[in-house]
Amino acid sequence: MIGGRRGRRELRFVGQLTMIVGAFVAYMAVRGVANDAPSNAMSNAHDLLGLEQVLGLDVERRAQQFALDRPPLIEFFNVVYAWTYWPLLIGTFVYTWIRRRDLFVVYRNAIFLSGALGLVVFVFFPVAPPRFLDGFVDTIDAADRSYVIAHPSLILNRFAALPSFHVGWVTLACVVIAMTITHRPTRALLAVPPTLMTTAVVVTGNHFIIDAIAGIALSLLGLVGAHRRKQPAGVAPSQQRRLLSPALPPDHLEGSGETTAAR
Repeated sequence: MIGGRRGRRELRFVGQLTMIVGAFVAYMAVRGVANDAPSNAMSNAHDLLGLEQVLGLDVERRAQQFALDRPPLIEFFNVVYAWTYWPLLIGTFVYTWIRRRDLFVVYRNAIFLSGALGLVVFVFFPVAPPRFLDGFVDTIDAADRSYVIAHPSLILNRFAALPSFHVGWVTLACVVIAMTITHRPTRALLAVPPTLMTTAVVVTGNHFIIDAIAGIALSLLGLVGAHRRKQPAGVAPSQQRRLLSPALPPDHLEGSGETTAAR
């Protein structure tokens, strides 16, 4: 009986993993549609930079130069940009599958929803990253082994800087993890990865500040949409808030958790 239940859990995990990998492959394929619009992407990048100047957000050049003048600092942010994103996203999938199966579903759907919205922007409003503009530097050199992780040529869309899901999905992962934690100082520490990633995408010349803001906004919008989709009709608001409360005991997973994973 126990062996059969464990086998069903493993099959469900494989099914979920297949769904997520398939969605990411489709996401990367559609994301590449904007790759044939370099002139539009460059024009849109200049427009965004002009908007930032009006709003007083154009800190990218100064931030990058500050880091370039301090080589250990730029090396640190190169590592953050190249090596934080995928481990954190995948780790959050594994963590929520083990600890909070209901949040696994919400996290998965939030990425799907925000990714779909992002694809619309990529196709209809392609934006070149700052590193393509005069006055900026691509700090992750092609000779660096980090380049393969940060700028994989097979799936890279060079003109999909807006929104920045490097920032948005890292923020989403940390918000979801925070929902499982009751210890406030530990929850506060989860603000560190999004802060570091926001700084990293700017100083490496990969995104504008507006890209990061848009990435966070779309990711949290996806989280709200995923949460609402999760609620059955007729459930009171006080009961709905229970999903977003932290630290349900692991024993909860054996019951409702496994059924929610299949939805």
